[in-house]
Amino acid sequence: MQLSLFGREPEVIADEILGHGTTAVPITDPEVIATSGIATHLGLVRRVGDSVAGGIITLTTEELAAADAYEVSAYARRRVMTRDGGAAWCYVSAAPLAVAERIALIGDSIAYGRTTPTGGWAAAVAADHILVNEERNRFFNLAWPGARLTEVLDAAAHEVVARRADTICVAAGINDLLHSPSGAVEQVVQGLVERLDLFAGRMEAQGRRVVVLSPNWLDSALIDIDISDVHALRAALQSWCASTHRDFIDSWNVLENRPELLTDGIHPGAEGHALLARAIAA
Repeated sequence: MQLSLFGREPEVIADEILGHGTTAVPITDPEVIATSGIATHLGLVRRVGDSVAGGIITLTTEELAAADAYEVSAYARRRVMTRDGGAAWCYVSAAPLAVAERIALIGDSIAYGRTTPTGGWAAAVAADHILVNEERNRFFNLAWPGARLTEVLDAAAHEVVARRADTICVAAGINDLLHSPSGAVEQVVQGLVERLDLFAGRMEAQGRRVVVLSPNWLDSALIDIDISDVHALRAALQSWCASTHRDFIDSWNVLENRPELLTDGIHPGAEGHALLARAIAA
């Protein structure tokens, strides 16, 4: 496969990926099967205390682009930690929650499940996640109603370590817009992205995977916020995730132009949370 993609066999330095185990991934793309010679590849799942032996190779920019083009949509290039080499790129599952073991959710009142007695979309996702493996899987809702993104990031830096979370979902930012000075939205959004970048780098250096959730659609007729400002935040988060190879879950279309799914113009009701749960879990 390396000869086919790069025209050479790169030098391999033996190493291990930490905090992962392996799982079988069925491949249906005939070109990938023809190149690799097998229809089932090994994928990675999160597993506390486990490791996967392999090797690190060094690629040119052009070779890395060829590797990106070769990998099917089931995979995404993300940062992992190795025993000897530190940070490295690795092709892991494009569905970060499906291969996670210990998920921590940080966010505001929507992630907390305000206005719903059952805990909202997060509780539904948590129940399904734990059901897959009740012995190992965990879901920690660390959301903080009314908090700004910078506040939840600062608090989470300590909380996720104590809970040994391997995957961190970040769902916040609306409160920052609601409290931003007039005419300063662009600077606020830029500041949020910069702060998120620092947080993600810190978490990834500990072997944790960061997943960013988009803001949800809200009814600007009832909430004192310009919908274009929310669009700007969503676009900035999505662009940052794409350019830095981080995970982005976009749930905007779930509630878009459906004010009946909101209880007060911003917080989803039971049906809205159920729809969000299905979209985010998928």
